Amino acid sequence: MGTTQFIFDKAVALKLTRYFVLAFGISYGFHLLPNLLASPGIKWIFTVGFGPFLSAILVSYWSKTPLRLRLFSKTGWVRQMEFIGLGLFLVGTLLANILAGKTNYCLIIFWTLYALFYALLEELGWRVFLGNELSKYSFLTIVLLSAVLWFVWHYSFPNRLTLANPLRFIGMIVAGSAGLAEFYRKTKSWLIVALAHALVNVNPPSLPTLLIFLAITIGFLKFHEFKNKKEAMTRVP
Repeated sequence: MGTTQFIFDKAVALKLTRYFVLAFGISYGFHLLPNLLASPGIKWIFTVGFGPFLSAILVSYWSKTPLRLRLFSKTGWVRQMEFIGLGLFLVGTLLANILAGKTNYCLIIFWTLYALFYALLEELGWRVFLGNELSKYSFLTIVLLSAVLWFVWHYSFPNRLTLANPLRFIGMIVAGSAGLAEFYRKTKSWLIVALAHALVNVNPPSLPTLLIFLAITIGFLKFHEFKNKKEAMTRVP
């Protein structure tokens, strides 16, 4: 695995530049549009999600490096993680809302699915596209670069999170970039990183569900690594 390279080649640098300029520009453009629909959250899909989503698709198309997206992985153990994580996300988020006293179940279900949908849009750019393009570079390079770009991109639609306490927000961005980059690096799962992101953003956020999700995901990763190491040792003559 070539994961120790630090100097970018021109092709990668050009792709990353195009990606960021487009992601920022598309999100900024959508942010300037008036809210044409009754729910402000619908505009959030366009502002937050479609910037990195459309940018990743366009840059991949122009550079003839298709993303080959799959919601569920072909790898058996990763697919198990995805189904367990999806079930945990849906049940945990619904219960968190109900326990918070919300009784409009149709609205709860809608916003739960919405949270996942827009996380999928956003993570296509920040984890899938960047993770693929930076796969030959060090993990530290992936985290630092994605954190900087992700943080600056948020200023295309400034809100209270970015403006109230920028230092705290950048800390959250760095931590999120590290965790999500590691999940994608180990699983190559678009759904896993989107679920982790959505669990942080759902309203109300369910800390127990997030902790259980992280424990299961990390447990699966460690078990798979242990199993692979054990199988490799048995093959040694």
